[in-house]
Amino acid sequence: AVVSTQSTGIMDAKLEGAKSQAKIDAEVISSSLNNERMRWRNKFTVIEENLQRKKVELIAAYEEEVAGVSSQLRSPVEREVCKGQVSDIVQCYQANQTEVLRCQELTVSFDKCVSNALASR
Repeated sequence: AVVSTQSTGIMDAKLEGAKSQAKIDAEVISSSLNNERMRWRNKFTVIEENLQRKKVELIAAYEEEVAGVSSQLRSPVEREVCKGQVSDIVQCYQANQTEVLRCQELTVSFDKCVSNALASR
């Protein structure tokens, strides 16, 4: 019975030692995982900062190019050209519905006005 008690004590001691070692191993692994997580988090932070900086640079370059192109383009200017002549032609056609050739001179004048306006663009 003494041998059996000694054997049980040794087994209990071994079991406690194994439990302690397992606890130590778990803490080491946990600490190692935390360190690795922090290392990767730092890497991702650096990558995100670089991407953000690149995004700002690209937006600035894009806006600069748009401004350069925009400065070279002329905006269309709305002008009322030949407006008085249009109303004269309309009045002439209304007054001479059966004799439209009476409006020929106004029509030729209007055509010249439009051609000159297009040429001056």
